[in-house]
Amino acid sequence: MGFSSLNKKGLSKCLIDTDLDPEKLHLHISELDPGKSSHERHTHEGIEVIYVISGRATLEIEGNRQTIGPNEAIIMDASKIHCVTNTGREPLRYMVIKTKC
Repeated sequence: MGFSSLNKKGLSKCLIDTDLDPEKLHLHISELDPGKSSHERHTHEGIEVIYVISGRATLEIEGNRQTIGPNEAIIMDASKIHCVTNTGREPLRYMVIKTKC
């Protein structure tokens, strides 16, 4: 067993077991200024986790809104229309973890 290095946004180091397919799991850290959204509402395959490191995030999933703060997470079916927005007064820093089924 060995490890190889992956370049992931927001991480200074990310290692993966060389026996694993790196395309099956994606992770990165994003930052959003107050009032900004990550991108337009969208869908994609798999399961997605949003974990808030600092700030407040409002996730819109199929028209339903959920707000989470530091040390809180949402796990969702990424095939549902979704978007992340910083609804707080400070920068939002969060981790995104996506799997492909």
